[in-house]
Amino acid sequence: MRKLNLNEPHGLTDVTREIDINLSGPIRMIEQFLPHLKKQKKAAIINVSSGLAFVPFPLSPVYSATKSGLHAFTECLRIQLKNSSVEVIELAPPGTETPLFRGGEFTDADIGGTKGMEVSDLITHTIKGLQRGRTEIRPGLSNVLKIMSRVAPGFILSQLAKPVDKMLQ
Repeated sequence: MRKLNLNEPHGLTDVTREIDINLSGPIRMIEQFLPHLKKQKKAAIINVSSGLAFVPFPLSPVYSATKSGLHAFTECLRIQLKNSSVEVIELAPPGTETPLFRGGEFTDADIGGTKGMEVSDLITHTIKGLQRGRTEIRPGLSNVLKIMSRVAPGFILSQLAKPVDKMLQ
């Protein structure tokens, strides 16, 4: 995930690289492995999207778009494979306390002082979700974003837009 101000010049290669990694990469990998997976008695595909698949983060528009695209692709794939031996699961983690989350280009002001989920907690939620047979695992803030995207989409987007509003002043 990276910060991108669309009002400033940026290279097209920079944008397409993020799309290649976050969206095209998983789709291509699934295309390559799907014939093999369908021959198995039981198989699973786990796509990792983000809570930002449900409500975009305006400071990171390309990342948000790729994760939303992966979410849509995963839902379609799940429907198309429902009569096969391949289970399709989506893990949509919230911001997670990793070096990329804290050591990246985002400041505490950019993320509203939000503390990310601990990696160990994300793993625990993921394993519990898999054990319960969930096809969409949305731990912590990701679950809130999914619900808010349905209940009050304009409100939650305006909250996530506050760092952009400050940037534009």
